[in-house]
Amino acid sequence: MIQFPRFHIFLFLFAFFLWSSTGFGQNVLLSENFEGNSFPSGWTQQTLATDGGWLMGMNSELQSDWWSISPNGQFIATNDDGCDCDKSEDYLIMPPFDFSTIAGAMLQFESFYDGGTFEGTTEVVTIEFSLDDGTSWDILEEIQGSDDGEWNAYTVSLNALLGESNVLIAFRYDDNGGWVYGCAVDDVVVFEPIGLDASLSAINVPANVSIGEVIQIEGNIANTGLETIDNLEVAWSTGGDEFLAVFNDLSLEAGDVYSFVHPDFLSIETMGAIELEVSIVSVNGGTDENPDNDSQSLGIAVLEYGTIMDGGIERDYIFYLPASAMPNCPLVYVCHGYTGSAQGIMNYSGFNALADIFGFAVCYPQGIDDSFGNAFWNVGYDFQNNETVDDVSFLLNLTNAFEDDYGILADEVFCTGMSNGGDFCYLLACQASEHFKAVAPISGMIMQEIMDDCNPTNEVPILEIHGTNDNVTYFEGDPNNNDGWGAYPSIPQTIEFFVNLFDLVEEEVYAFADIDPNDGSEVTAVRYGDPEGGCAEVRLYTVEGGGHDWPGAYGNMDIEASLEAWLFFEQLCQNIPENVGNEMGSSHRTLVSVVDLLGRKSKPVNGELRLFIYSDGSVEKHMGTD
Repeated sequence: MIQFPRFHIFLFLFAFFLWSSTGFGQNVLLSENFEGNSFPSGWTQQTLATDGGWLMGMNSELQSDWWSISPNGQFIATNDDGCDCDKSEDYLIMPPFDFSTIAGAMLQFESFYDGGTFEGTTEVVTIEFSLDDGTSWDILEEIQGSDDGEWNAYTVSLNALLGESNVLIAFRYDDNGGWVYGCAVDDVVVFEPIGLDASLSAINVPANVSIGEVIQIEGNIANTGLETIDNLEVAWSTGGDEFLAVFNDLSLEAGDVYSFVHPDFLSIETMGAIELEVSIVSVNGGTDENPDNDSQSLGIAVLEYGTIMDGGIERDYIFYLPASAMPNCPLVYVCHGYTGSAQGIMNYSGFNALADIFGFAVCYPQGIDDSFGNAFWNVGYDFQNNETVDDVSFLLNLTNAFEDDYGILADEVFCTGMSNGGDFCYLLACQASEHFKAVAPISGMIMQEIMDDCNPTNEVPILEIHGTNDNVTYFEGDPNNNDGWGAYPSIPQTIEFFVNLFDLVEEEVYAFADIDPNDGSEVTAVRYGDPEGGCAEVRLYTVEGGGHDWPGAYGNMDIEASLEAWLFFEQLCQNIPENVGNEMGSSHRTLVSVVDLLGRKSKPVNGELRLFIYSDGSVEKHMGTD
């Protein structure tokens, strides 16, 4: 079904440092992380919006169907996509400042902001100030958005306001009269800089690259001290040799930002994940007063952006084989929704990180455009009855190519997908059962015509994850084709069909922990198995109150749809306990690693989900520091 391409969820985050009120010698004038239960004391807002303007909460509370926000604890945001109201004057105003007696002032903050354009309208975020108690406002700086699905760090000099005794400073979001996205803000610090201090505020390299590419290391360094910075030494490495460059004749005053381009290039030679480390080695020939903000690391995914001829059509795909994959490893296809893209679902699903952890290959195939110009998978929608592309053949040919080129294990091939991609999973289960070991549709359905003709050679296990409030692919189905997609049964009827087809019985009913009570939904599950001990299995994870979502990326945050799909695939007819992913396991196991949802090693963070990986292969999900 339909999935508009407005998702900006993670692949690899910039690991940037932001100032706090401890750990450095600066005089902090304001520090706010929006973790309280009410609007911060002294802060105010002005808005014309009908939804309350700037609101505090978690990403699950503040995002919307088509503007997803990466997790960042609790923060404050204004969402134009959510209300489609007048957000031309959404001012988030800090308490008044007295800059009359200080020698310098700086603002640093994190923001999740695209600077995007939709239907001809471009959103704008500015830092503005008022010297007359908010009666009039002037622009201090326009914030440049970053359409990378990440939180990014910003540094803004406030030195233009020195000498003023009653200054209001505000974040202003302007939707320019259209329906666009929104802006989120967190970890705001205003401080008086002292001494010599350079801060590496960003590494500007692509998060996804192709084998054979040569990329240049670029980034931003802010002077967050008072002393002028005349020269810098910057180094980068990927775990081997270190490449050092000297940048002279800079004359960076307090608050200035220098965009450096390192002269040494990074050559991409093997597929997998690369950890890039960039550091400020020296400032003005020595060390600065705050080494904590001198380094950053960034994960880079090395992929194959490939093409293959199929049915006389050149088809595109993205393929990822992690270094952790053994010879003859499994392969998972991840299929985008209608109007979506391979790149988009790769970004928000996080399957590359799972591939790194569990050692399987993953492919994101790209659907071709239909007569309306929208990418799709040909499952027989009513308005696409003239389409003839054979997408089943496309995936089978891809599998053959990956088997020849990379030794993929052809008996361990799986497919998951969102919406139209989930619908495609059902088609594969019915028409290519000899080639797919299991499928996991997310917010998907089976067309009635496909169900009527479904007579698979093999029994294909199925995991469906679906929201009861899905307003695109109805949980209760559309048997009379009222929406024009074509007739399709309800999700429970779909599950019943395959349960009867495979002669399964209900074996377990359970519920997942309500990890995020603020997401407005909970997940229950029912599992059907073969009473004779066969491999066939069908599961339905019902997201009570959930929408047309990919849980864990947006919508429900109690489960990670991507992780649940892989764990479902992995345990089929293997000697792996059913409790993988839950809080059980061998008493002799040891903790191997703690990673975030992108597969990066990470310590537990309050309010954020972490995966605890143990020596016996089990995985536990923990929220916060529990």
